[in-house]
Amino acid sequence: MMKELVIEVTRSLPDNATLAEILDAILVRLSIEKGLQDVEAGNTLTTEELLRKIDTC
Repeated sequence: MMKELVIEVTRSLPDNATLAEILDAILVRLSIEKGLQDVEAGNTLTTEELLRKIDTC
């Protein structure tokens, strides 16, 4: 899966993309995938829960 994700992301970028742009795009995509997995697993907070967590920090 990781190899396919990297290939998909790099194919979506222009041919003159820098290594930094490629790495950034991969990291963004991985973050999105992780977020979607968290939502699917129910690992989320309501707005109220998040605000309470912020207040206690």
